[in-house]
Formats: sequence, C-alpha cells, structure tokens
Amino acid sequence: MKKLVGINSLRFFAIALIVVYHLFRNILPGGFIAVEIFFCLSGFLIAGKLVQNVLSEGGFKYGAFILGRLKRLYPTLLFCVLLTLAFGLMVNPDIMTGARTNTLGALTFTTNFFELFSGGAYENSYLPNVFEHTWFLALIFQFYLIVPLVMKLFLALIKNRKKALKTFGVSMIVLGIISWILMFFYGGIFGMPDRAYFALDSHMTAFCFGAAFAVFSQLFPRPPRTTKRLAAIAMFASLGVVLALSFVLHYDNPLTFMLGLHAVTIVTLIIIACVIKLQRNIRERHKTNNLVRIIESTGSLAYGIYLFHWPLYILLPQILTPDTEEWGYAVVNVGLSIILASVIYNVLRIKNLRRKIKRQPLAVRIGYAVAALALVATSTITLVRAPRVSSIAEQLSQNADQKTESVISTASENTDYLKASQLLEQTTKTLSEKFELAKTTKPEIDPNSVVTVTSANDADVLVIGDSVTLGAKTAIESTISKSYVDAKESRGIETATGLIAGYAASGRLAKTIVISLATNERNITELTLRDIVNVAGHDHNFVLITAYAGPLQPREKQNAALKAFADSHQNVYLADWWSIAHNNWSLMYADHIHLNPEGRTTYANMLNNVLKGVRK
Repeated sequence: MKKLVGINSLRFFAIALIVVYHLFRNILPGGFIAVEIFFCLSGFLIAGKLVQNVLSEGGFKYGAFILGRLKRLYPTLLFCVLLTLAFGLMVNPDIMTGARTNTLGALTFTTNFFELFSGGAYENSYLPNVFEHTWFLALIFQFYLIVPLVMKLFLALIKNRKKALKTFGVSMIVLGIISWILMFFYGGIFGMPDRAYFALDSHMTAFCFGAAFAVFSQLFPRPPRTTKRLAAIAMFASLGVVLALSFVLHYDNPLTFMLGLHAVTIVTLIIIACVIKLQRNIRERHKTNNLVRIIESTGSLAYGIYLFHWPLYILLPQILTPDTEEWGYAVVNVGLSIILASVIYNVLRIKNLRRKIKRQPLAVRIGYAVAALALVATSTITLVRAPRVSSIAEQLSQNADQKTESVISTASENTDYLKASQLLEQTTKTLSEKFELAKTTKPEIDPNSVVTVTSANDADVLVIGDSVTLGAKTAIESTISKSYVDAKESRGIETATGLIAGYAASGRLAKTIVISLATNERNITELTLRDIVNVAGHDHNFVLITAYAGPLQPREKQNAALKAFADSHQNVYLADWWSIAHNNWSLMYADHIHLNPEGRTTYANMLNNVLKGVRK
C-alpha cells in the first residue's frame, strides 16, 4: 500500500486527545475515545499491507509478518519499560508496587488480561500501574496475531485470490458487528465497562472495520464521486465530531459503549476515505506548509509519546515541587515524552545501526555497553525489590477498625431473612416520618442501600468517609470526643443516603454528621447533597469536607459544589481540607492523597476546630 500523507496528522490528533484526557480529565472526559482512531488505523494499514502482498506476491509468511510487527513495537516498549523501572525505584518505591506483574503484562502484550482478572487494581488500589496503558498495545498485538491467520484460512480454502480477499473483507465486517453487539451488551446493558473495554472480543470493531475498508479500497480502488471541496469539508467535520464527542462522552456512560466508540470508528473511516481522495492536495501542502510538516512529524512519534507520557504522568508529581501548576506538569510531561519518543524513533531509523556502532571508537562502544548494562541492572533490582503491597495500603490496614466490615452489612446479606425483612419494614416506617419534612425534595431510598447498624451507640458526631478518612479513623476518634468514624475504601457520595437511613432506623444517628466522600467523585450535585440532608432531617448539623486528590486530579468543581451548599444552608458547615493539603505534600504518602501519621493528626485537628463552632 502506497504511503498516505495525512495519516500521521490523524495520529497527531488522536494522541493529542489521549494526552489531554490523561492530564486534564475534567476538561476532556471523553478523550479516551481517540484510541478507536488508532485501532481503526491499525486494522486499515495492516490489512492493507497483507492484501498488497497477496496481490503482488501471491501470499505472505505468517512468521515474518509477526516478527516484523515485533520489530516495530518492541524496541520502544522495552526502552520505556527499562527506563521507567530504573527511575521508578529511585523516585519512590511505592510507585513500583506490583512491578513484577505489571512488567510481565507489558512485555508479553497481556496487560488487558491482567486488567480484567484483577479488576484494574493490580493488587494495589492506591497507586496507579505505570504500565497500565499497555493494555492498548496488548489489543493491537492480539489482533495482529489473528488477522493474518484468518486471511490465510480463506486463501487456503478459496483458490481465486481476489474472491478469497473479498470473503476475508466480509468476514471482518461480520466479526466487527459481533464485537459491536458484545460491547453493546457488556458495556451498555450489563454495566460492565471494563469487561467491554479491555477484552479483544468486545473491542475489535474498529480493527475489523478498518481491515475491511483496506481490503475493499484496494480491490475496488476507484474513488467515490465527490468533489475535493466536499471531501475536505467532510474530513474536517468528522474531526469536529470526534472532538465534540470527547467533551460529552464518559467512561461510565453506557451510551459510550453502545454507540459512542463505534461512532468514532465510522467517522475515522470517513476521514481515511477523505485522506485518500485528497492525497494530491495533502502532499502539496506537506511540501509547502511548515505547520503541516510539524504536525506530520509529531504524529509519526505518536506511538512513543503514548508509551512515555503515562509513566511520566505518575512519576513527575514525585519529582516536581508541590506548588507546580497543573499546566506545568503538562508542559514537562509532553516535552519529555516528545524528546524520548524522538530519540528512540530516530535511533531505530538509522540504517545499518549495528555496523555504525561497531565503527565507533572503543571508548564510545564501552560507554554504550556500560549505559545499557546499568539500565538493565537497575531495572532488575527494581523488579527484585518491588513491593507487592504499597506502604499506603499497609498503613491504612493497620489503622482501620477491623470491626467496621462486620458490624455494618446490608440487610440483604443478613442470614436471618425473616429478621432482614422485618428490619426493612421497620426502617421504612421510621424514615417515613423524616421524609415528611421535605415532601417536595424527598429522595427515593433503595431498600437495598439501607444498612444495618450495630455500633456508634453514644456518638454525638458521625463521620462517613472514604479511604482518606479510614486512614485517619484512630486520630479522629481520639481527638474528637464522642465521635464515630464509618469509613470504607473507594466509597462514593451516593452511598451516604443509605448509610444515614440505616443509622436513623437503628436510633444511632448522631446529632452532627460529617461527610467526607468527595475524593472519588467526578461530580457532586446540589440534589445529591439535599437528599443527604433530607434523609437525616433538618434537626441535624452537617459538616462537608472538601477533597484533595493529588495535583493531577483537581477537585475544584466538586469542592465548589460543597462550598456553595454549605453557604446556602444554616445547618451545613464546610471543613476545607483542600486548602490545607494542596500545597503541603508532607502530610501525605507518595500518592499525594492518603494521609501519613502527621497528616492524620492535622486532618483530625482541622475537623475538630470546625466542630467546635458547630457545637456552640
């Protein structure tokens, strides 16, 4: 297949969306959909190359094809893995938690399987996996293993090569539709986005449609009857559609999996068709326009930028100062990613590289060898010393009240089903009186969300929190008299109404209720907060704690919602943890979220100071 100028510009567009999504997720929540562009391009380019070999040479060798793919993918991947391992341990050992498993997944193109089987946690729910992004490569390489086998099957069964290729193209369309259906059900109907996203069977529509388009565009090369102006309009309009979807789609939205990702695939095919139609014009622009050349050149580095930007995303907050602005992280990240990608890309393109290295002076060759050995040795040490569980997890485990899980269970899990039904009936009856306080804004309580409470008998202050609060449980209860902390990892604010309902039904709902559930939330609405107040009743006082989730996960919108609600309600107060934590990383562990011993004390004192005003 003749090289298409403009494809690298499309890669530039896609990698820009992905990088912005990772660095500024609040701004571009749907930027992850750009992976469909890469998948579609991979299917189109690989199938196109195979078809060209079949038409010109009569076939291809499967082993040579796979080896060629490995030569293109593996050097950059290996360099990225070694470099990340070497620096990760020096920066912070916690960053390398689970490094052995993570590295194995990255280097064997099986990260997506580890994601599926571990629930995306990799045995560590506090620090992200530095090689998590290689799930993307895993899907690509797994598709590379399948496509040539399917094509060879049809070439073996059908003697006429063109007819065999047509059959292959049709099979790709059918396979893509089946994959679409699987994603529709897994990601949309069944509510299993990770299963839909990380498994090849449900995430190969873009690959298959791209491959089918490559087959038929070569078997029937006559371009569609459209003017170049119309093709240009369609191309830019399609890019605009992808950009617009990046602002509105969310990973937890079923429509993203039912229609959104596939819409990006269809739009990408339209863009590719327009690039083919406008090839002469694009080539002329490439020769005369410096901006086009820069975009094309940067787009050729997309693979390397993708590989390097994610480890840098995790490592840079450990290196840069706490007062670095968010855009500062982004500039350093993108700059270093481009530099590293450019170095490895240009080194690999040097003709007769091995021979040229041999011609270098002995001292230079020894320097290369020492540097390579040092990189490998440091990476090996990292793998040997990498912890299985982070110090954050260990500290939280030590400070958590082990009885919390046992004393709070859902009514549906009660072994005595008769008592469970009686409890739910009693709960509904008890809560009905409180719901009368706000008929117009009465929240609907799911009976399954109401919990059975058997503790906190004498508490005047009930603290409902997530893992940040869980770590500070002992400090809070020892600092604040008659307080009880009910905290759990990964808890969201939507659980608060059910918890409060359970405490109210058991007669153990404290006069003052503290809500610390903003760390894991993407969006907090006034309606959600109003429901929490209405369930408890307006005769209770509330304290809302703002969240700090690290420098790259801003919580401005969520915290603003908490502050606005507190300002508009007399019985609601604000404890501003963000103002203390955002420029004081000495209070936190390496993830810049969870509290170390000093941070727990500071957190408890902050809350105690607010409660002094509430109790007056």
